[in-house]
Amino acid sequence: MEKKIIGISLGDPAGIGAEVLLKGFPQLSKTSGATPLVIGDIAVVEKNLVYGKASVNIVQRKSEMKQGYLNIYNTGVIKDKDFPIGKDSSLCGKASFLYVEKAMQLWKEREIDGLVTLPISKKAWHMAGFRYSGHTELLAERLGSKRFAMVMIAGNIRALLATTHIPLKEVSGKLSEELLAEKILIGYEFLQKIGIEHPVIGVSALNPHGGEGGVLGDEEEDVIEPVVKRMKGEGINCKGPFPADAIFSKAVEGQLDMIIAIYHDQAMIPLKAFYFDELVNCTAGMEMARTSPGHGTAFDIAYKGVATSSPFIEAYKLVAELISS
Repeated sequence: MEKKIIGISLGDPAGIGAEVLLKGFPQLSKTSGATPLVIGDIAVVEKNLVYGKASVNIVQRKSEMKQGYLNIYNTGVIKDKDFPIGKDSSLCGKASFLYVEKAMQLWKEREIDGLVTLPISKKAWHMAGFRYSGHTELLAERLGSKRFAMVMIAGNIRALLATTHIPLKEVSGKLSEELLAEKILIGYEFLQKIGIEHPVIGVSALNPHGGEGGVLGDEEEDVIEPVVKRMKGEGINCKGPFPADAIFSKAVEGQLDMIIAIYHDQAMIPLKAFYFDELVNCTAGMEMARTSPGHGTAFDIAYKGVATSSPFIEAYKLVAELISS
């Protein structure tokens, strides 16, 4: 059977993307039925070869890929090793944005079957003139996906973010019954796709102590509770709202297959605190399978050789599972 091709966009050249790629590359061959194709600049990879050795093969099509090599589609944005490192720049923002654009093109042309995106800097994208708040929003727009969600995964802990990259002060205004119901349905479909036939989904409260019956906020009574009731009526085992400070313990204990977090840091703080080395970001609901390590560019440790490749390897394994299901 022909192996699936997993594209890997290299991320911001100033960060740790190329380092974790090279450190993790020897492990990728252990994922059966899949092989990687890197989309980025050869100069960036060569600058990072001190962190992991690999024989490089530059390709334009998957038919040119060679077994045992690090196959790279060279975009040609960064042409030599003299580029900014460890900080935001318009050059690296342009490069990382164009890596993702090329990856989408290759997917549409059926040159790749899924995608792992290494970390980008949103500020660098903006400096380069690309006004997107992240990978998820860019991919959804360019691929025409109307229904999508950001799911953070660490082993059996899964958290879907009802709202993502928006200011905290805008969360309450963004939250609606329609939005929450859509995200729960996407989460339910995702869980079934990965083989959980009868999933249990828990929805977090927005306010402290679940709103204390309206004393500390009314979003629980006005929005969350009606949606949970409706989902139950549609045959989805949905529970909540649970106070945000208690819901993760229920997932750890195996009571919940997925948490619906109302805003970004509600999920990211516990996940990054306790599961950093295995955390994966997955975009659910889109036709293209896409994952990413659950960390950022880590400019503070870039080009120091101390980054870990574990989240990248987990992201690669997950996308391989998704495209084979």
